[in-house]
Amino acid sequence: MVTQLLDNGLVALLLFFPELFSIELHHGGEISYDMYVGEKVTYIDNCDKDLMSLPVIDDMAEAVGYIERFMNYYFKIPNMDLSNGLKQIQSDSDV
Repeated sequence: MVTQLLDNGLVALLLFFPELFSIELHHGGEISYDMYVGEKVTYIDNCDKDLMSLPVIDDMAEAVGYIERFMNYYFKIPNMDLSNGLKQIQSDSDV
């Protein structure tokens, strides 16, 4: 949080949210060899790292049209291929 004195004598409160990030969500495709093909890509902005959990990911999946009760979620480790960099999200600690 930073305050700034404005020309009119008022103080502006500037809030910065360094812990917010965006998720690039690939969904609706299938894994073929070392590629994910036929997918849709949705960007989800303003995600808070301290609030991320499996129920939040469930909400994201529902927001893009998936209503399945049980789903498996995966993330890809940056700079790795799908063959060795794809990891299943199994608990809130993985999120």
